[in-house]
Amino acid sequence: MGLINTIQTKTEQARAKERIRPLLESRMMRDILLEISQRGTEKLDPQSVPLDQRPLASKRAAECGTAGLQQSVIREILLDETGIVLYAGSDEVKFLYGDYNYENIDDTDCLPAVAQYLVQHLLGYYNITRTFYSVSKHNGRSVAEKTRQVFIKRHHEGTPFDPQPTRKQKLF
Repeated sequence: MGLINTIQTKTEQARAKERIRPLLESRMMRDILLEISQRGTEKLDPQSVPLDQRPLASKRAAECGTAGLQQSVIREILLDETGIVLYAGSDEVKFLYGDYNYENIDDTDCLPAVAQYLVQHLLGYYNITRTFYSVSKHNGRSVAEKTRQVFIKRHHEGTPFDPQPTRKQKLF
């Protein structure tokens, strides 16, 4: 049984990668990453470093000066079925799927994986959370959770640091 579960998990991961690949390789994602890089960085806020990582952060700061510790100026990103919105300071930059010849994202369960991809391109510490709704499965006996929105927020003391989605989830 363990082998079947392992094969099924690997198959689901492969399918999930295939589902998000067109979005990750799209002009829209290139524009988003360009916007993130052009927004630049700022000094890492000491409160953005989780408590257990502060000794290491202060050691690195002593070794290379504070110039080595940077974080992205992007404070929040919202992903939903209509588009991806970047919040940087008081600016709000929208990337709508409709502007890139996508009508919408039918399967929003791929958005947590897209969020993790985006976080890899951001400097600093970020939390990924999601909201979801319940849908009954086709056999009618059980319920599946479908992703509604995914939030990427820069970590501060008020939000416990958790770099993973809040719940273990399948991408579709």
